[in-house]
Amino acid sequence: METLKPMHLPLELVLNVIICSLPKPNVLLRPAHPITQLLLQFTLVCHETRRVANRALREHCVYLSSEARLCSLLLVIPSARPDLRQITALFLAPFNETIDDQPIATWIRELFNYTCTTLRRLIIDIPLRSVYPERDHLGVRNILREGFQRLEHLEEFVSVRDELFLDLNWHGGEPAFWTNWPKLRRLAIYNPASHPSFWRDVGKMPNLETLVMTRADGLRDYDIKTQYFRHCNKSLKVLLVEIDSQQMRFGNFRREKWDNADPKKRMTIMTYSIPLFMDDDPIDVCQDYVRIGAEHGTLWNWEGEIIQHPPRFTQPPRLSEAISFFTQ
Repeated sequence: METLKPMHLPLELVLNVIICSLPKPNVLLRPAHPITQLLLQFTLVCHETRRVANRALREHCVYLSSEARLCSLLLVIPSARPDLRQITALFLAPFNETIDDQPIATWIRELFNYTCTTLRRLIIDIPLRSVYPERDHLGVRNILREGFQRLEHLEEFVSVRDELFLDLNWHGGEPAFWTNWPKLRRLAIYNPASHPSFWRDVGKMPNLETLVMTRADGLRDYDIKTQYFRHCNKSLKVLLVEIDSQQMRFGNFRREKWDNADPKKRMTIMTYSIPLFMDDDPIDVCQDYVRIGAEHGTLWNWEGEIIQHPPRFTQPPRLSEAISFFTQ
């Protein structure tokens, strides 16, 4: 009986399998995800599949959710895997409940030193408010600042737990830290203070297109559009994320001067409400919701209820004018 010889698939077909397995461009995958595992297997097949799979891993699968994962990555970059300097997207959450850990802060700075020229998308889940400036005895905040300042090519940034609180002075007065990234197009932050200085910083970002604000403070206190358009004349999409029971409504906004501040309606303000069940914590629910949306690449496409300009009423004609019209 004639034995069948194994038939090798053409390399083009194998590479097509890899390409067709990839997620959408903005998706970040966890280590246990089947696509991540598949790409890792393809790195062991041949030189060409390893090249294509490694590129996909750098774009979709750098998920540093622990101290151990961060440390392991840094150990291989200098010698064994210099290609990992070309990471384009990254999820970073190496701390537990506090940032009061100097080695981890130093590793983050080192990671950004390696990847700053290619990193375009960054999601962080870091408790930056766990150590305030006056209690930062190890200087971790300054170490982190040095690392984040290197990310001049960043285009998308999501901070799950705060507004990227890296101030060295608790009393404020410093520009928002993300103003160090002039190429930023999409920004999502948690619990920012919607003060005039905040909108000044937003207005000075030359390329910002989308701003997602989760559980923001001070939205009732200031006229958002007037504050923003004092500093620029650029279009901007603003998405306000909150649980439904605490969401801003039409009557909560100061809209009286919107027609003067934004006659062409360049700024679109939308509210996006998140459902809350009986025992859920609003903070955890909102943070998880935004994190998952950022990982899945859907966050920037969220749409909500548009906050319209106040209605304009025309002055009715005076009685004498109406009479003269009918008597003509």
